[in-house]
Amino acid sequence: MIKDNIKVHDNFSIEIKLIYENIFKKKKTRYDTITYLFVPNGLNINSQTYTQAKFYNDVKVYIRYEAPYYELNELLELATSPLNNLNAIAYQLNSKKATKQRRLELQSATKMLGAVLNKALIAKISDIKKHKEQNIPAFLQLLDKVITDYRNIIKRYDKINKDPKRILELGDEYISNITSYYLINFHQYCLDNNVNNESLQEIVKFISEEQKYRKARDYDIDNEDDFYDESLLYKRSQLKKYIESVLFLNRDVRKDGTFFEQSVFAISAGIAMIFSTAIAFYYQSIYGNFTLPFFVALVIGYMFKDRIKSLVGMMFISRANSLFYDYKVKIKDAKNNNIGKIKENFTFVPLNKLGPKVKIHRFKENLLQTDYDLNGEQIIQYKKKITLYPGKFGKEISDSRLNNLVDITRINLYRFISQMDDPKRKYSLVKKGKIITRVGNRVYHINIIQKFYTENGIEFKRYRVIMNRKGIKRIEKVDLDYIY
Repeated sequence: MIKDNIKVHDNFSIEIKLIYENIFKKKKTRYDTITYLFVPNGLNINSQTYTQAKFYNDVKVYIRYEAPYYELNELLELATSPLNNLNAIAYQLNSKKATKQRRLELQSATKMLGAVLNKALIAKISDIKKHKEQNIPAFLQLLDKVITDYRNIIKRYDKINKDPKRILELGDEYISNITSYYLINFHQYCLDNNVNNESLQEIVKFISEEQKYRKARDYDIDNEDDFYDESLLYKRSQLKKYIESVLFLNRDVRKDGTFFEQSVFAISAGIAMIFSTAIAFYYQSIYGNFTLPFFVALVIGYMFKDRIKSLVGMMFISRANSLFYDYKVKIKDAKNNNIGKIKENFTFVPLNKLGPKVKIHRFKENLLQTDYDLNGEQIIQYKKKITLYPGKFGKEISDSRLNNLVDITRINLYRFISQMDDPKRKYSLVKKGKIITRVGNRVYHINIIQKFYTENGIEFKRYRVIMNRKGIKRIEKVDLDYIY
């Protein structure tokens, strides 16, 4: 099963997140996804101006595990929870020699706890908002117990040498940061929804205590501002990357079909050489060696040899493009285990090459179908073929709840703005018998259709990216009709 989400990542980039679920259900899990970008012709994005190299330069792909989900009470009560697992590893470090392997285990366990707690906070606060729960003090009490138990690990194992203890302190700072961040946003939600004053005070008290704790531990760089200081934000960004690195996987990228391509070129060279040699032998038998006609024949044979080699190679490669992808990416974990592979392919496709369902979904809610020749689009097709090997999935982390993979693709649309008009345009209208002039927003629509091949059949999703020369304004989801 695939879950998808698309959002604005920054002013000119969109982020497409795909979550491949329940990896362990089969020995080998396969997913195919195709993303279509429908770009207005006026933006001058086509196969001549927007090459394969430019596209892959504008695309960033991240592959990572999805953090396992634990309730806050499970972190405290389950013997195998990330919190209790970290406690056991820290105990071993305190009682035995801190070997490099044990330090790596402590680092991995600390990072995993931070990632799990981050997900637990998001889920719990979302659940409170969804069900309008008012038992906020109980939630804060449980959260405080989790954080206190973690900090007791640092206090309890005071014999841990400097490096392992520093790892625990980095985890401590990260947990304090995310706790304050989510509670500050939650406090604003409570204000907007008239939550009782007692709960509001509890939230403010919790945030205030965390802020005091960070300053007492010298975690915060600047004492004047808890949120917007430049150095502070940079440090928190680096800390976030450090903790979440436990989930990220390595990508070994290679060009697909390299062996076939080189073989074709070798065969082409052989065919060309046969032709050139045959010409030489023929004219040598007629005119003999060291004669002018024989010399001319050799030159002409060489000229045709070069062209034959190029043309035959290009002919085979162009016909074989449909059999191969642009790149083959091996997905490897921190221990270099190969847990899967992804193949990527980029191309421009004409409208008549699209499937009938893709066309129906594209023409929904607009007049494009009736005047396509006038207002045509260039269609970018970005295809992925994913194969996962569950036997090696999550082997280096060993968490029984780790069974989802996250595929994050960020597409930068900055190249698309060069041919856009000014974002503001004047227009006139009659109001109360007078002609008045107003200034309106000039925007462009880039439609995205995603096609997923899953165990349950083919699924489609459509989104509309609305942007102008200043960047992306918003992304709208377009509801699609179910097509049999």
